[in-house]
Amino acid sequence: MDTGCVSETALRGGEDRRADHRTTALFQVARLVTADGAQQLCLIRNIGPGGMMVELYAPLEPGMRVRIEPKLCDPLDGAVRWVQEQQAGIAFDDPIDVDAYLHVHTALLPDQLPRCPRVSTRLRARLRIGAVWHLVPLIDLSQGGAKVETDLPIPLGHRVDIDIAGIGTLGAHVRWVRGERVGLVFTCPLRLAVVARWIAMQDSPGRAG
Repeated sequence: MDTGCVSETALRGGEDRRADHRTTALFQVARLVTADGAQQLCLIRNIGPGGMMVELYAPLEPGMRVRIEPKLCDPLDGAVRWVQEQQAGIAFDDPIDVDAYLHVHTALLPDQLPRCPRVSTRLRARLRIGAVWHLVPLIDLSQGGAKVETDLPIPLGHRVDIDIAGIGTLGAHVRWVRGERVGLVFTCPLRLAVVARWIAMQDSPGRAG
């Protein structure tokens, strides 16, 4: 993977914005939400005071309004300035202090783990509890796990399998239960490209819900 940074001029799209030229390499997964509510996962390649460059797994168009929700940092609003192949430059609505933004929002306690960005779904998946498969609503999905809905009793830590169309069967265990919502953690986390392309497939025109 290319680790080079683009200049802030490229991010902001003009010679007149040359003053904001500092960028910081930042390989962090984020959820990207467009103005019409479409979701996708992206990889933030670098970030500067006025914008960021992201790696895409689904198409965007210049001028689109977007909200970037990084894995470890607060959301940022902006607009797509340019798109080239699988990369895009996002200009922020308001400039940020990059050092302060990254320092304040990436501090974790020793017993905390960063949560992978999740995307909501209206699909169903098959959940195997013991030897029996059950059809359950798939509430959301991330690289590290999923949330499903079921009224079946499942103890914490219980080993299950979940079969998601387009991804396959994944081993998981129950991390939490809140009413009829069950949080699952995958035994082996999914690769970003697998989840991102699966999301893009669900949002493709003409696909049945």
